[in-house]
Amino acid sequence: MQDFFDMGAYSSFIWAAYITTAVVMVGLFVASWRRLRAREAALADLLETFDVSTPVGPVDVSDNHSCNDFDNLDSPTS
Repeated sequence: MQDFFDMGAYSSFIWAAYITTAVVMVGLFVASWRRLRAREAALADLLETFDVSTPVGPVDVSDNHSCNDFDNLDSPTS
């Protein structure tokens, strides 16, 4: 068992690699967990402020003339 932990002349490099990998993995887990909690909180805030009367679904854009406001940008208005 001692030979396994000693690993010959390379033990300092191998254990440093194991420790570095473990620290990075724990750091990624903590960062992901914090980001998840922040996004869950943001979603909860959005759901609280969401108005039930807001239409959700397809919107008919055939009557929407707001796009026509940009059609005559090149022509001077008098």
